[in-house]
Amino acid sequence: MSARSYLISQFSRPHGLAGRLAGWIMATRSSNQQRNLWTIGLLDIQPAHRVLDIGCGPGFALSHLAARATHGEVTGLDHSTTMLAQARRRNARAVRKGRMKLIEGSYDKLPDLAGPFDSIMAVNSLQFSGQSVKVLANLRALLRPGGVLAVTFQSRAADADDQASRRAAETVRALMAEAGFTDITTDELPLEPACAVCVRGISPEGPISG
Repeated sequence: MSARSYLISQFSRPHGLAGRLAGWIMATRSSNQQRNLWTIGLLDIQPAHRVLDIGCGPGFALSHLAARATHGEVTGLDHSTTMLAQARRRNARAVRKGRMKLIEGSYDKLPDLAGPFDSIMAVNSLQFSGQSVKVLANLRALLRPGGVLAVTFQSRAADADDQASRRAAETVRALMAEAGFTDITTDELPLEPACAVCVRGISPEGPISG
């Protein structure tokens, strides 16, 4: 494996020195920052909200979530201890004050997260474990009635384009609907080489079948 390929592989499960470098790239790359800040803006987070960031990485988004949920609680979930260590350093004050929790785990094997949450976001992380109805239904169960799940992604493949992003969004929309979400919407953020897409679904107010 080439050095470049090895570094790219670190973005799925960062560890060691290369993982720390991958975390630095995640936190400082302009497109990563844009995707996260855009998604946070779409969630309309209020001061008392409880928010979960799945695949929180080095904690860039967590700091901005905490700045909005000033009287609530922010939880970051990641399967990389390297990323959680960076997130803890970046958000040391919020962690110390009990306004932020950092938990090791992944959404295909969810740990006890003590919901419900008002919002859940996953930015360029869902594709690493794959999308499934079961995963999305488990996330829906963590939301309060009326809570929002936002799944944002942007392909970095050399052959990626806007149409590929839109096709992927349609797949996520169908899975969300099957998992019981309602009022599903799709938004686009123009980026290169392909637009970023955010698919949002609402947890229903009452129980659903299935």
